[in-house]
Amino acid sequence: MKTFEIHSARSKDIPQIGTVGLASWERGIAPHVPQAAHDTMNETSFKDFASACLDQIVVAVNKERVLGFIATENSDNFITDLWIDPECESKGLGSALVSETERRIAARGYNTAEISVLAQNERALSLYHHMGYEEVERAKKFHEKLNCEISYIKLRKHLPFYAEEIA
Repeated sequence: MKTFEIHSARSKDIPQIGTVGLASWERGIAPHVPQAAHDTMNETSFKDFASACLDQIVVAVNKERVLGFIATENSDNFITDLWIDPECESKGLGSALVSETERRIAARGYNTAEISVLAQNERALSLYHHMGYEEVERAKKFHEKLNCEISYIKLRKHLPFYAEEIA
């Protein structure tokens, strides 16, 4: 039985997006980056992000509690963020958020969805591979926000055509 709903983020979700984003970052990313990078991340970072691109964020909620969120920051086919509350992992939230975002990407006219994942983030890579994403690139880049070099894997999935419009 599904215990969450998926919908577009609202301004009242921003504080919880900050909390969930940071908790998820601390679990999934922090162990793989230098300690100095930790100082650059806080709830405000995620709240500012959410405020800047709120119309491109989809949330999973249960009784007004944000359990996770996903974003296509630039309104294109690139998934920039997927963060799930660590207490709510492995409950289908990530898959549901990705599926809804794929639908929205296809409705924009794109036939592929893409994402870059920290190479060491095995949980995320497993999710995307399970959902049909294929590796298209491995590279290193300097991440300005974290102020360090990261290794990432770019993934791509060909999308089916979704005829319905976004409500």
